[in-house]
Amino acid sequence: MSFFSSNGTLLLLHKKLEGVRKASKYDLVLSPQFYIVTREKIPVKYAFQAKKLAPSILDDLLPADDRYEFEVKRDGDSWLFFAYSPKEIEEFLKSCCNIPAHRIGKIYFADQLKEVLKKLPIGIDEENAITLVDGFATIVPRSMLQSDRYARFTPKLRPKHSYAFKQFSKRAKDTKLSKGNIIAASLLFLLGLFFFLDGYGYKRAISKEEAGLDKLYEENPQLRSKLVRDSIKEKYENIEKRERSIRNLLDSYSQLTSKKTILDRLELKEHKMVGRFMVTPSEMKHILSVTTAENLKIKKQNAAVVEIEGEIK
Repeated sequence: MSFFSSNGTLLLLHKKLEGVRKASKYDLVLSPQFYIVTREKIPVKYAFQAKKLAPSILDDLLPADDRYEFEVKRDGDSWLFFAYSPKEIEEFLKSCCNIPAHRIGKIYFADQLKEVLKKLPIGIDEENAITLVDGFATIVPRSMLQSDRYARFTPKLRPKHSYAFKQFSKRAKDTKLSKGNIIAASLLFLLGLFFFLDGYGYKRAISKEEAGLDKLYEENPQLRSKLVRDSIKEKYENIEKRERSIRNLLDSYSQLTSKKTILDRLELKEHKMVGRFMVTPSEMKHILSVTTAENLKIKKQNAAVVEIEGEIK
């Protein structure tokens, strides 16, 4: 059990926010300027079921070119469906208050303050306040309200249920990494397939030679001498040595591949393997490090293309 609160500094997020005090973590109550909400009566019992329906229910209310996250909340015999843009929130907080995305913790929606708003509007600046309009939290000018009393936004207004903020910047990074991992995995699969086919060819050749030797032994039993066996053993050991050298080179080449270093061509010759890589300038130091450690030869063709050669021993 922890005796320390995991809550961050609570902010009411609106378009005129400024002068935020520094903190290690911020929890946000989103004003209606930062989310879209609708209420629907649907025959589902659990939140995870309702959340699956949120994209289709809110689809007509959302811009087609933006990426939104969805949350739901039970509201009597209906459900509230929320949509918000992590990218919009991150960009606004960075520009207005220099708050980076990784400092955003939990989020809430102003509609969760419905019980407070039934009693008093919540003031957000000198000119505007949040009140209920048709049952939804809405920002209106104070001049339109008859009330001359306003609830002050404080940490005491923190709603009971929070939602985890889905960072846009982290998701974008993860997506790039995932694409890079997919490319690397595909490349390793192709290299593995290349090795398998090469090994399969050797296996067929060995099987063919073994069948020929068996037939030869039947016709010439005197050949089953130690000298002959040692000669055959040496031949097969050389084949195994070549296969092992190819495997080691494939492993070395796989260390060079990443989302910034793409294998463009791979060529297997009698005594060497040659790979051509498309490389971003920032990865050259890594390329030089791996090639030096693995005793590979590097030939730089231009700023973005290198040819790496490994000896088959």
